[in-house]
Amino acid sequence: MKKLIFAVGIIAMSLTAMACNHQKTEKSENVKSIARDIEKVEKFVEESSKEEVLEKMNKRSYALGTNMGMTTNFQFGDLELNTNDLKDAIIDFYLNGNTEDETFSDNNMKFQQFIYTRFYPYMQAKYTRDTMLEGGMTENLPELPVLFDEEYSKEFITKTLGSQMGASLIDVDGLEMGWLFKGFNDVLAINTKELMEMEDYNEANAKMESYLLLTTKDMQTELMTLQQEMQQKAMEERKKKLDQAKAESEEWLAEIEKMEGVQKTESGLLYRIDRVGNDVYATADEDTVEVNYEGKTRNGNIFDSSYERGESIEFPLNRVIKGWTEGMKLISEGGQITLWIHPDMAYGDRGAGQDIGPNEALEFKVELIRVLPAQVITE
Repeated sequence: MKKLIFAVGIIAMSLTAMACNHQKTEKSENVKSIARDIEKVEKFVEESSKEEVLEKMNKRSYALGTNMGMTTNFQFGDLELNTNDLKDAIIDFYLNGNTEDETFSDNNMKFQQFIYTRFYPYMQAKYTRDTMLEGGMTENLPELPVLFDEEYSKEFITKTLGSQMGASLIDVDGLEMGWLFKGFNDVLAINTKELMEMEDYNEANAKMESYLLLTTKDMQTELMTLQQEMQQKAMEERKKKLDQAKAESEEWLAEIEKMEGVQKTESGLLYRIDRVGNDVYATADEDTVEVNYEGKTRNGNIFDSSYERGESIEFPLNRVIKGWTEGMKLISEGGQITLWIHPDMAYGDRGAGQDIGPNEALEFKVELIRVLPAQVITE
């Protein structure tokens, strides 16, 4: 029956960061509005024919609701969460949540830890225990691990799961909460134990669909279409942010170029010789340089510094960003140079870790201690 559990499938929704700063009065009114919508949909379904319902219903919202219901009733049914509290958490985050909030991220990490350290071991022990009982074994049954305690309270798990579900709805176009919770409630009404005991998949699927307004196939179609739309929207949003970041970097570099002593190479690399060294230069990409350096983003944040580590470092010039490969050939041993590097010669649209964002222009102050020519290293 595992196939049936995933008949609708849990579609991973792209979470678009969205700061929400609603006033409390607005929140209260929105909650009441959603409650009225839920009642309105329930009444419409009760008083209308199946044909009328299928014609006027919001299928996308209903499919999303059934998807969340599947998560609650099938995947996490053994947690026996308070579904009213879960609904409240979904609505609260949908109206007021912020996916960029550090608490949201921390809670999600803690929720994942709960899944792996508590829920999965519990389900494994329960499966083993049930199998033994079905086989007539009543001795040496495995103890069921504790699910909830002060560290992982049922209230915390309920709120976090609800927040995750609410977050997945924030960027959905055309969402109607009345139809969403109609789908959610319809799935909660399904007797999962009865379905799990049915051996024939088609029979079990037909039984499940008898509770629902749409077939599992129709719901899968709605969810897949939505997923594709949200992926496209996420790609467009990412491109917009990338273009904006590059424009801001280029604007910053244009101001740097006006500074006294700053020079520009044909590739667009900006540099300034702060201290002249001797006459020993790196000439090949295969050469290695020993340096002390400090790297900053255009807003002045230091993301790397050999000075802070208290020791110099060696780099082969063919294993660093393009701006470094070119820039280190502009200064000789004992010299010091400042480099301002365009994103295309740095980490581009991928960025680097948490400190260097996509299309981020960078500044480096570098002291060249010595050059190790490639042929010397080879010998």
